[in-house]
Amino acid sequence: MNSDFLTQDELNELLKGLSEDLTDEDKKIIADISDTIMSSSTVALGIVVGREVRFSVRDISSKTLKDLLQSIDEDMVSAEVEFADGVKGGLLFLFPQSLGARIADMMMGGSGEPESFELDEVRISAITETMNQMMGAATTSLSEKTKKKVSIANLKVSLLKKGTEPMMIFNPAQILVCVTYGIDLENGKSSTMMLLAPILFFKDIYNTIHPQASEQAKPKKEESKVKVQPVQFQEFSKKEETTVAPPSEFSGKLELLLDVPLKVVVELGRAKMTLKQILELNIGSLIELDKLTGEPVDILVNGRLVARGEVVVVDENFGVRITEIVSPKQRVYSIRETNGI
Repeated sequence: MNSDFLTQDELNELLKGLSEDLTDEDKKIIADISDTIMSSSTVALGIVVGREVRFSVRDISSKTLKDLLQSIDEDMVSAEVEFADGVKGGLLFLFPQSLGARIADMMMGGSGEPESFELDEVRISAITETMNQMMGAATTSLSEKTKKKVSIANLKVSLLKKGTEPMMIFNPAQILVCVTYGIDLENGKSSTMMLLAPILFFKDIYNTIHPQASEQAKPKKEESKVKVQPVQFQEFSKKEETTVAPPSEFSGKLELLLDVPLKVVVELGRAKMTLKQILELNIGSLIELDKLTGEPVDILVNGRLVARGEVVVVDENFGVRITEIVSPKQRVYSIRETNGI
């Protein structure tokens, strides 16, 4: 047989990818993987905002990204996540602008009831940091289940105005799985959040976690004929609601975040120089920093200012003694300065 032709199995899979219909087995796989992502993410969200957060699955469907955006009649926040290792492709979070404003307000020490739902650059930075924490917890959970190192290559948060078709990681005509969640905050406010990704994103992760399911799904070849019979699937009951423990119980959940790698940098100072000045540097040249002698040094974690301290010597090695922990609001402003906003 000519190898240039697709087999019947390949044709069936291709045609299935062009369909918007999801089988019960598809929904079972999607619910299982999305629950893994959202359970750990919501724990991290609760820790960041210092509130009890609950989520529940409201709907699982499939549609094109273009149709979904056209059906939304309000401004939304998008968080695009691209994976580097362990997981193929990426996913997309969509949630109302009002929810993003509440999250940013609570992260900066507010009550979660901002005077305005408008998202300025500082609030977008706060939401970006929150999503980083949420996805850090999710990748740790996925790493534990898949037995692979899962890491993120890029995370981008932006505001989507209703009626627009922005450039995103997915093609507007691509059919995506849309899992809609109800999000309830401790202050009695509820909202929604959507997780979107191709069906193969969920299936690849599921087959990695359950390799026996992947083997059972492969058709068995017989020389004469193929015996066809109905497949008996285990009945799947969708978990209606998952409750995240209140802040007083979060200490026991912190183990979900303990394996997230972080880069710690102690910054003595900075200097701005022209290209000409850089080229003129030589052995013995002096560079004047923007800090005075004896002034505390900055301690940055993943490029974010978290503390300040003084330089000390420990067994002939340099060290730093922490003298100040910056507030959440100061951390948000440090994000703004780091990104050049």
